[in-house]
Amino acid sequence: MSVYRLAPINIRANDEKWAASNLKEAVWVEAADEMAARHFVESATLRMVDFKPGRPLIFSPWLDDVVTSCHRDLEAETVPPGHLRTQAGKLVALPAV
Repeated sequence: MSVYRLAPINIRANDEKWAASNLKEAVWVEAADEMAARHFVESATLRMVDFKPGRPLIFSPWLDDVVTSCHRDLEAETVPPGHLRTQAGKLVALPAV
């Protein structure tokens, strides 16, 4: 497993998808690959958004590579299993699978 760093892409900071996340800062998580890292962060930060007729469904920004970056971070501190670490240093538990 590797540590991945996911972060908002500044130019997309006001994308409506951020309504579906309770976190909008860089995070680190241990995962087998990029897609698993994105899903872990999505599951730990998901916020429900009201459906509005005539508008597309809003999905987590952490799954969208246009809104967030994700790459292996070879210099990152270790992250405790079952958690993600925020840029502010806070540990957030991942939901049990």
